[in-house]
Amino acid sequence: MFNLFHFLRAFNILFILSRKGILFKLSKSNLLPSKIIFALNILNFFLGKEVPNKFFGSTLVDMLKVLGPAFVKLGQGLATRPDIIGVDLATELAQLHDQMDPFPYNKVVTSIKAETGKDIKELFKAFDEEPIAAASISQVHKGKTFNDEIVAIKILRPGIERAIHRDLNFFKWCAKFLTSLDKQISYLRLSKAVEVFENVTIDEMDLRLEAAAASELEENFRSDSRFKVPKVFWPLCSKRILVTSWVDGIKINNLQDLNSGGHSIDNITKNSAEAFFLQVFRDGFFHADMHPGNVFITSESVIVPVDFGIMGRLKVSDRIFLARLLKAILDRDFLKVSQLHFDKGILPPSASIESFAQEIRSISLPLLDKTIGQISLGKLLGELFGLASKWKLTIQPQFLLLQKTMVMAEGLGRQLSPETDMWVMAKPMVIKWLSSSEIKAKQLDEIISDIKFAGKKLPEILNKIDTFYETQGTLNKNRSPKTFIILSLLFVILICFAILK
Repeated sequence: MFNLFHFLRAFNILFILSRKGILFKLSKSNLLPSKIIFALNILNFFLGKEVPNKFFGSTLVDMLKVLGPAFVKLGQGLATRPDIIGVDLATELAQLHDQMDPFPYNKVVTSIKAETGKDIKELFKAFDEEPIAAASISQVHKGKTFNDEIVAIKILRPGIERAIHRDLNFFKWCAKFLTSLDKQISYLRLSKAVEVFENVTIDEMDLRLEAAAASELEENFRSDSRFKVPKVFWPLCSKRILVTSWVDGIKINNLQDLNSGGHSIDNITKNSAEAFFLQVFRDGFFHADMHPGNVFITSESVIVPVDFGIMGRLKVSDRIFLARLLKAILDRDFLKVSQLHFDKGILPPSASIESFAQEIRSISLPLLDKTIGQISLGKLLGELFGLASKWKLTIQPQFLLLQKTMVMAEGLGRQLSPETDMWVMAKPMVIKWLSSSEIKAKQLDEIISDIKFAGKKLPEILNKIDTFYETQGTLNKNRSPKTFIILSLLFVILICFAILK
């Protein structure tokens, strides 16, 4: 558990954050457990200082850039949570998405040569030396192929893999260390959250995976003229280089240019909401980084996303749970919301479903009673996650990325049309989807897949049971547990099929 290098780095970071006034702000929030806040107050007493509110955002941005690329990724995540950190701070942190300092052109040349064995001039007819965007992990240049196709060329930063792994190892140590200090933190499943963050971040460093994600999303929407994914130029792609077709369009939050271009904001809002619904519920595969800089509107009012480094997946059972949860929340059926948490295994068996429903009501009504367009189900899910410590909830990591994405989608919808509620718009689609024969077929496929997996493991499990009983000297041929296990499995299968009928 104790690692001197990580401990010294943690102390150094705390010292810097304290001297910059960041810890002072954290100690005044309700985001951390009381024991952690107590420790921060002691540190602030000796080292801390207060930073004026108007400088806090810029100070935090500068600090995250200095601390490392994984810290920048955390800042990007916080930028999508104005409901927690406030609109002003979220706006400051948003510059971490594509306003990082670029790396020089000579390193671009060296990187491409090392990756492909070829010079830039052998790969591209034209290549702009100045990047159009620079982020924490990569930067993007504009170029042209020898077929005269305009392309966007994404290149990983030199040495980014080593820097990211160093930061991720530090995060994992911090999660374990904090959990050991306060057992209440264990319900937040920090180690699991870091694991999800690690998987997402590592995937971002293999641009072939991003190319594959873009390709899958393109296939899902190939027949939908409202939503288009840029073409991937596979022969020019590698682990550290991604080449896609160039997108000429207006950023989705540039209302002035959209209006002057004759675009219907209402149609864009409606199509965006439906595209989000289809990704999450129909496909279970969604773009999880839909900030305004990653979504463009073409001259034909087609929605074009870019940057597919962060994608989310949901199993059919998770999608069904989410659909039922959203419907119950919109219907204000808080007992149903509580029951769903219990059935999903999020609410522990010892908890009172009725009392939990009352707690949900207390945090839901202030959010649901807002005017149309101001309701945030993303924020409400965040509030539900906030009950983890009190109710010993088992947080489902797969929903953390979705919750962040929901906040992004809501923010986009609110910028486009403040009076439109995307969830009221999506509710009929949710109801129709839940009752469709398609979803029942997908649910059956998932159950069969789980049964097949269990079947493959069954001989190994039975052999282990036999070995255990033999070593204990208690194996009775007439009372072998094998028969009981097999019959139990068959009973479960029959119940599953009966439920689906």
